[in-house]
Amino acid sequence: MSHPITNVANKGSAIKWLFIAVLLLSVVGLGIAYFTGNLGTDHREKLPPEKMTAQNKEDSAVVAVTTSAVTHRAVQRTVEATGTLHGFEEVTITAKVEGRLKSIQRDVGDLVKPGELLVEIEPIDFEQAVQQDERALQVELAKLGLQQLPDTTFDLAKVPSVQQAQVKLDTSKSRLDRKLRLRGSGGVSPEEAEGVTGDFLAAQAEYANQLLLARSGLASVQLKQSALAISRQKLFETKVVAPTPTRPVPGAEGGVVYSVTARKVSEGTLIRAGNEVCRLVIDRTLKLRLPVPERFGPEVKVGQSVTVSTAASINPAIGTIARINPAVDPATRTIEVEVQVPNPKGELKSGGFAKASILTRTDAAAVTVPITAPYSFAGTTRVFMVENGKAKDVPVTLGVQTTEWVEVTQPALSAGALVVTSGHALLADGTPVVVREKSANDKR
Repeated sequence: MSHPITNVANKGSAIKWLFIAVLLLSVVGLGIAYFTGNLGTDHREKLPPEKMTAQNKEDSAVVAVTTSAVTHRAVQRTVEATGTLHGFEEVTITAKVEGRLKSIQRDVGDLVKPGELLVEIEPIDFEQAVQQDERALQVELAKLGLQQLPDTTFDLAKVPSVQQAQVKLDTSKSRLDRKLRLRGSGGVSPEEAEGVTGDFLAAQAEYANQLLLARSGLASVQLKQSALAISRQKLFETKVVAPTPTRPVPGAEGGVVYSVTARKVSEGTLIRAGNEVCRLVIDRTLKLRLPVPERFGPEVKVGQSVTVSTAASINPAIGTIARINPAVDPATRTIEVEVQVPNPKGELKSGGFAKASILTRTDAAAVTVPITAPYSFAGTTRVFMVENGKAKDVPVTLGVQTTEWVEVTQPALSAGALVVTSGHALLADGTPVVVREKSANDKR
């Protein structure tokens, strides 16, 4: 009887030799297949090659493309520019008199009509100055025997002092005439006649002097009157009000309205003449000042419409060119164009940045192609034309562009000529093409 361990060892040795035998047979089989040439050979390689016909070669070189016709359409010509919006009128309000600020009636953001009170300066000192000048005027009137101001036709002979001098003059003249009559009959001595003549000359000089004094008094009255007017004006200037424009304001047929854009003082501040109080702006009509290159000068005219867009407004505003500066700025070589922009709702703000398109003229037959027709190559813009079943590479210069079409300014393309709109990547100059129908994606 054999031992169990010996049986297991014999069994393992038999499996090992069996594996080696299978491996040797596999190697021998692969070697025979390699040397006979049957391994890795495709039986299709032994078949005769297919013959390529001329028609097949031509069909393989043709590229399918989509095309669209060149179209002539009306194109609006514009001049693009950017600028800053300004108020139709921008006013810096300053104080005309010195004093302490009593009250502020309007602040930033308020709307103000012409003549409405903005701020008030303490008026007490100016009221007292008016009273003082009124008393001084009354004194001068009293010197002339007047109670109210004389008009321009006032007769100085009615002044009491002049009337008194006139009476003395008339009396002395009468005495002189009597004495001269009596002298002829010998009733008056030469000494007496000489004395009467002297009295007359003295009365005459007194009358002339009183006239001069009356004229001087009248001039003094006029001087005091002017001083009183100045005092009253200063008292009036203690109330700072919005100015009244003398020029017509477009869009303000219902009345001009200012907006307060800045306040520079506070209540209790001591203001001196010339100090800035606040700033006002008329913003229901704005002015857009545009620097336009001088080469566009002949195209830009007063009265042309302008489309104005800002970052803050959704819909563009339509303005009109109101003024064109006749001089070119030598620093920038531009012409300043002023555009009046209606702003009835106050949506546009003074000081804002704006883009403008000046509508200059309309070309009735501009050459356009679909937006997908042009392509860029080596820094140039080109299109493929389809002529006699082949692609023709044409360099172009583009103009006005929209989301659907683009203008070709050069060269002049004939209306109806076909341009490639898809398949550019497979084309070269002279490549045969076949026009396929547009798919739904192409149409979109």
